[in-house]
Amino acid sequence: MKLPALGLSALLTLAACGSSKTSVTPAARPSAPTSTTSTTKKTATSSAPVVMTASTAKFGSVLVDGKGMTLYTLTNGGKQVLCTGQCASFWPPLLLPSDTMTALGASGVTGLGTASAAGGRQVTENGARLYRFSIDKAPGDTNGEGISSFGGVWHVVEAGSKATPPPVVTSPTTAPPSATTSSTAYGGY
Repeated sequence: MKLPALGLSALLTLAACGSSKTSVTPAARPSAPTSTTSTTKKTATSSAPVVMTASTAKFGSVLVDGKGMTLYTLTNGGKQVLCTGQCASFWPPLLLPSDTMTALGASGVTGLGTASAAGGRQVTENGARLYRFSIDKAPGDTNGEGISSFGGVWHVVEAGSKATPPPVVTSPTTAPPSATTSSTAYGGY
């Protein structure tokens, strides 16, 4: 299988660096649903939490999706950057199931909401859109932390973050990752 503009050597390099294995322990009960960013008449039909917490040696308690995959945000100078188009193929947004309009979090996960996105409703935490990283292959992987790409820097979402939501800015179109990588630049894309 050939990945566009991302060489096999880049994948192997990324797989070898920055990985932090953790054990994901979902909370026992979901918290009450939070309101969405817009008014909706449709209610949640699924009671499974879409966001949980996991403990990592490197970052402490972080937010993960229902499968234990680490969640990230993209910012530039403290402002949120949208990840769309080619960016979303490398950093897939966390979308709600199609029959759900409210983001449920496991016990202890607060500040969840949703925002309109291509393909459905994207989950947000304190107003910041949540994404996964395509190079993270196992629960607890945190290979995306600190990568500078698609108009900003990616950060693992720490549990309990009470940050004020940054304003949304549109992401500039940038090139996909190149075959040369580093732990902080990920090929300069």
